[in-house]
Amino acid sequence: MIPFVFPLGIFVAVILVWFFFRSGGYKRHPLDAPPGADWTLTSERFRDPQSVEMLEVWYCPRTGERAYVRARVGGSS
Repeated sequence: MIPFVFPLGIFVAVILVWFFFRSGGYKRHPLDAPPGADWTLTSERFRDPQSVEMLEVWYCPRTGERAYVRARVGGSS
């Protein structure tokens, strides 16, 4: 029984990891505005390959978290 349960458990774990972390499954959606006053705009900008939108990267020094915000047409504040 044990020789059958162990490989089955590994198979189920792999399926669960695939389900939650597959392409698009664990991706944050870009924001329309900066997250808050304690966030800093970085010099990073890139075009999202899936949505083809230009995104800016914002950084929170307190937590180390990064947020992706849709770039404004007229530039950033």
